[in-house]
Amino acid sequence: MIKINKPRIIRYSIYPEFNGTLIPFYTNKHFPKYFKLKRFFLLYGKSKFFRADHAHKKCCQIIIPLRGKIYITIKSRKYTKKFILEVHKKKCLLVPPYNWIKIKFQKNEDSLLTLCDFKYDKREYISNYKNFLKIIKE
Repeated sequence: MIKINKPRIIRYSIYPEFNGTLIPFYTNKHFPKYFKLKRFFLLYGKSKFFRADHAHKKCCQIIIPLRGKIYITIKSRKYTKKFILEVHKKKCLLVPPYNWIKIKFQKNEDSLLTLCDFKYDKREYISNYKNFLKIIKE
């Protein structure tokens, strides 16, 4: 049986100044010890459409809001969890493998940064929800 870890919120600090805002991340404080950054990407969504709508077999992701309000639904064998990410709430989301993720942006200008611990490989994606349900039941 596949071990499925639950997603979890990671809290961070914000340091506003008169000339801008700094939001630092430390790998030894904010990220799990097993997380070794291999790639990252920016995602800009359209408010009328969902993004992601898949799961990973190997890749663990950390999703950091950059602008706006991002709605994320995570489904797995025993749970469905909904998260709302906004920069000023000081939270990002760790999504382990074998968690189905669906992302919705509130506005067209909203964006996020995703950090991944696995290089891009189309073969490690699970893109069909029915197949995902079969895999996690085994």
